[in-house]
Amino acid sequence: MKKRILILLVSIIILGSCNPDEFLDVIPTGTLIPQTVEDFDKLLEDYNTSYPTMTNMSYMDPDTYLPGKNYLDLWRNRWKRQYEWAENQYTAEEDDRDWINRYTKIHVYNLVINDVDGAPLGKRTELDRQRVEGEAYAQRALDLFLLVNEYAPHISASTKDEPGIPMPLEIDLAAQLPRSTVGEVYEQILSDLDKAEILLVDAPIYNEDANFRPGKAAMKALHALVNLYAGNFEAAKQFSNEALDLYDFVYDFTTIDHRTPGDPWGGLDMFDFNFSTDAKSVLWNRYHRYTFRDPAQLYHPDLLALFDQTNDQRFYLFSSNETFYGVDVSPDFCYARRNAETQAGITVPNLILVNAEAKIRTGDGPGAVAALNKLLVKRINNFTPLVHVDNTTTLRWVKEERRKELMATGNNLIDLKRYHAYGESIPTFTRIIEGQTFTLEPGSSKYVVPISPKIKFFNPNL
Repeated sequence: MKKRILILLVSIIILGSCNPDEFLDVIPTGTLIPQTVEDFDKLLEDYNTSYPTMTNMSYMDPDTYLPGKNYLDLWRNRWKRQYEWAENQYTAEEDDRDWINRYTKIHVYNLVINDVDGAPLGKRTELDRQRVEGEAYAQRALDLFLLVNEYAPHISASTKDEPGIPMPLEIDLAAQLPRSTVGEVYEQILSDLDKAEILLVDAPIYNEDANFRPGKAAMKALHALVNLYAGNFEAAKQFSNEALDLYDFVYDFTTIDHRTPGDPWGGLDMFDFNFSTDAKSVLWNRYHRYTFRDPAQLYHPDLLALFDQTNDQRFYLFSSNETFYGVDVSPDFCYARRNAETQAGITVPNLILVNAEAKIRTGDGPGAVAALNKLLVKRINNFTPLVHVDNTTTLRWVKEERRKELMATGNNLIDLKRYHAYGESIPTFTRIIEGQTFTLEPGSSKYVVPISPKIKFFNPNL
């Protein structure tokens, strides 16, 4: 037990950087060895929100725009390779933190699932034991969902049997697991979620004090996302309706301004507002990125053209055509704030857009537009409600609002990948960098983040 937990808590980084055999005989010193339900609960409390999620997708997103000097200013070469949609993004010496951080947490959740049932209570109760186990299942489901959408083809009838990601469900860090299929991963996600909802029957609707721990609304929201991605639109509509019935808080951007009007770099006048753990519109926190100033990230002109730059508060509050140091840039910065944090987790605005998309894809055009209006009235000054005319137009509105609302989070890359899996038309994207042309074609393997050489070296079964 001690050997296993030491490896887990002290040397878990081995998943991407070291040979596991090096750690098998280390004697623990000064390390908490979880033995009681209380200890396992504290493991789940010790969720480090400073670990970014889905960062590999930031520069792959076609809506990311880094012309000229902005590209040259990228101070990590892998960021340049990602912006070029390179098939090999990491060198043999580099660690992929997205991979390492997510699998680190999955092994923590596996430890809790495997050992909490037989642990003494400590200062907890039997209800706490049930809650802790349920949270571990739910957290594993979310992290598997994030991983399979970053490192695997999008699920469809033609890809469900293709290699997805390794899926450790037991505590054995020396195991060199092959990649489970995309379909198997989705089945496990839904199985984990079902178990979690049974165990967390008494969970709060929303975990306000620690929103990296799931409440009932968050689990319903993940059910909605998983089903939307899998093309099960009726189920996505049902679960998103249920989640929004439980919790639907959205900040009203039309009531927010800059602390110094016209200066986005100084922050917002609502001091409790950000995109991280204390933001009440974040249902299930997975921090994506902290700053967009270094390196700078600009709106792609095609994305910029979607905004009503006069009335859309998302553009007014978060954009700037001047850097923090007074250097002009064009087109504008996205998230021009010193402390701008974006989410790879589940937010209420994302959930509303899932609900709108599920409705239009099941033939409920008026319901889809009503969901869009519910969000946009809190985003756009002088807003005139949308009116459903036809399904094609309403679906286009939903897709455009996802691009604007979820910009610079990696979600757009996943959306494009899944639209293609649904059989819908997406463009071929082109970037010209220092005279060389790079393309991202529909259905290309370049939509999938490649597993790094270092990880493959330690697990040749990948």
